[in-house]
Amino acid sequence: MMIDASLTKDVIFTPPPTPNGGLHVGHIAGPYLRADINTKLRKTLGETAAHLSHIDNYQTYVAKKAIELGLETDAFRHEMIGLIDKDFQRFNIDFDLKIDNTEDSYRRFLTNCLAELFRDSHAVCRFEFIGADKRHSATEAYVSGTCPHCLQWAFANVCENCGMPLEIQQMIRPIEELTGATTFTQQDSDGVPNAISINRNDIEWIREQYRNIAIDNRFITRMLTKLSEHYVVLTLRSDYGFKISDGRVINPWVEIFFAHIYSLGRLLEVEPNGTIQDIRRALQINRNIRVSYYFGVDNSYYYCVLFLLLAKIMNLPNVIPIALKANRFLTLNHRKMSSSKNNVIWARDIAGKFPVNILRASLMASCPEYSEIDFDKGFLEDRIPLQIPLSDAQSIFNRPLTEVGKRFRLTLIELSDPRNFSIEELLNKINKVTEFFESKRATAIETEELRHMVDYLFIQLNFKVTRHY
Repeated sequence: MMIDASLTKDVIFTPPPTPNGGLHVGHIAGPYLRADINTKLRKTLGETAAHLSHIDNYQTYVAKKAIELGLETDAFRHEMIGLIDKDFQRFNIDFDLKIDNTEDSYRRFLTNCLAELFRDSHAVCRFEFIGADKRHSATEAYVSGTCPHCLQWAFANVCENCGMPLEIQQMIRPIEELTGATTFTQQDSDGVPNAISINRNDIEWIREQYRNIAIDNRFITRMLTKLSEHYVVLTLRSDYGFKISDGRVINPWVEIFFAHIYSLGRLLEVEPNGTIQDIRRALQINRNIRVSYYFGVDNSYYYCVLFLLLAKIMNLPNVIPIALKANRFLTLNHRKMSSSKNNVIWARDIAGKFPVNILRASLMASCPEYSEIDFDKGFLEDRIPLQIPLSDAQSIFNRPLTEVGKRFRLTLIELSDPRNFSIEELLNKINKVTEFFESKRATAIETEELRHMVDYLFIQLNFKVTRHY
């Protein structure tokens, strides 16, 4: 049975983790915890919501890391997937649906979607560059250099720092990662579309969509303001990834879009062997579906530009998001967390040392929603374990009798809408209502009711943020 079309169903997507390593606390504190809390809050309030994701199995960084470690790629990938799954479990990050994008049914779906995409006028054949390693196009994980827009060291295709499209011929002193080569030759297309052309009309259309999309990060606005006509990689030469033709694979970020769409189809109970047309029909029936994306600012171009254009090309207007929630980075010692620079706290290293509600509370307090925040290890040691609420706490939470209890619940409902959701604001609301019921301003009845409501909310969201208890 399909989801009841009369209900509003919030579908919240997070980026698929790349299986080239485990998760660190910066990963958890960013899009995953934000999406998890938002989804759990919606459900606690009786709203319908689903958190969807998968694993980024086709990313070029997987093969690159395996080569660097001298490991067989698939064995390394499977080991990292197991590690990632355990990291999510350790922090009670839940997913309502996780597809396997290596399954045959999905691969057939993707093949058919790409055939349709390749027929569109946006898919073009143009030249590309090759370095010393002839197996790989000079893009993505295979080439790095300095971005001319922001002077950040970046990989080719898109700069993760400023979000600008970044072709190798624009980069300052590009270098091939695996060989160290600095000379690149221009090659003609081999007949397979290798780029998506994004013109002025496309950019104006994208900007027009933003009138109806909630954005909570100025980074996105700045990126869209600076955006001009450009190309972005559609397919590339590689011996690793989703194969399009001999020695050529799809850009992993294009694949991620279609994996999201397939996930949405499975949520709508489209059969595993269903087509893109089946998903279009399901979305026509379930018109109240609302899509939101949580992601790090380094992925802003893909979620805010590429995915919107792909939704238009593939005639999927229902998947244009209502909210784009881009977070900044969690830092350590005031530097970006980085395993390569040995400046990192691995999720697995702290998970066994503290109760999960304390871990979640600490990362919520450190959540870099709007600006970079340095992780304070003291947060982990300054929490009080959860109390068990009374057996009737749920009924009190669902049907408060006092005026302040009703207003608190209505505030939470409004805040739980992905367009409005903020962990910072949620913590503020909880702390303010706690201050109120502990003050002399509250009556005994209000104090009792609000205390039960807050305790119940803590249990459902699996965290404890106040030191008052």
